[in-house]
Amino acid sequence: MEQTEKRKVYLVGAGPGDTDHLTLKAVIVLKHADVVLYDDLVNKECLSSCKEDAIKICVGEKQEEINHLIVMYAKAGKRVVRLKTGTPFVSNSGFEEAKTIADAGFEPVIVSGVSSITSVTEQFMMPLLDIQFNDSCRTINGDNIDLFSDIITTYHPRESLVILMGLENLKNIVEYLISSDFPVDTPLAILSKGTTPNESKIVSTLHEISQQNENFFIDVKTLTPAIIVVGATVNGWNHFN
Repeated sequence: MEQTEKRKVYLVGAGPGDTDHLTLKAVIVLKHADVVLYDDLVNKECLSSCKEDAIKICVGEKQEEINHLIVMYAKAGKRVVRLKTGTPFVSNSGFEEAKTIADAGFEPVIVSGVSSITSVTEQFMMPLLDIQFNDSCRTINGDNIDLFSDIITTYHPRESLVILMGLENLKNIVEYLISSDFPVDTPLAILSKGTTPNESKIVSTLHEISQQNENFFIDVKTLTPAIIVVGATVNGWNHFN
């Protein structure tokens, strides 16, 4: 008996913010979507690629509700696109959503996007791997300081850290790195809203950040979305200023 092809549900990366980073494949998929479930941080201009009668829903942070909407619209026979910031499988719950889609009897299709890990650091002239600065790069979530400290246990001058979702824990992260023998003059950069007209950066050192008052750590949270870069590569931008 011939097996019928499963209907597809698309997990699409919207990139770091600039709509020019939206891939051609993403645009094609969006043009044919009946329903687009998009993150709040997705640039709304990306939705201009959708057809006029497409249902466009900004989803919140409750993953169970997002999963429910994906499956509900897929079962209703709609062509569903889940539009996510960056790329689906980098710090985005994309794997959980793909599994939800498969468990519901549909085929998850991943449309990779441009990740902020590479695009934003490049935007600010900070190479992740470069003979002048570094031979290694580690990417880590910074939202759980206990897990962070379990993973980042040593300092190496030829390694860069790219920390996602770290603004809430910035003070704890900096204090931990200093206590773990990271030199106090190690460069640190906060890269906010990279590739967008509102992009900004704070370039400092571990010591300088550690000396900031509480108001600084409160204010810095408003820079989200942002990534934190630690290491010699932060000095790369000096060559272009």
